[in-house]
Amino acid sequence: MSTETLKHNLDLPNAFADLDPLIAFLTSSREKAVEIDCGNVTVLPSRCLQLLLGAEQQWRSEGLGFSVTNINEGCRKSLTLLGLEPSRFEDEETA
Repeated sequence: MSTETLKHNLDLPNAFADLDPLIAFLTSSREKAVEIDCGNVTVLPSRCLQLLLGAEQQWRSEGLGFSVTNINEGCRKSLTLLGLEPSRFEDEETA
């Protein structure tokens, strides 16, 4: 297994943005640590959150690194509206 961390810039300008690039990235990044950069996200739709939570669980169960970075105010608001703590992805202890 490689220790290289692969990075994906999540670009979701609205709630209806296409998730295919994220799905393709996660599919092609199996067995490697990943970092999802949310700096360009204005709103985090529930379907995207489901993907991130499922991927996080899978990666961590396999002992691989999984991080969500640059969580902006739009992401925090979306997390709160979806019933999660706005700091959900910031602390690996609670993630």
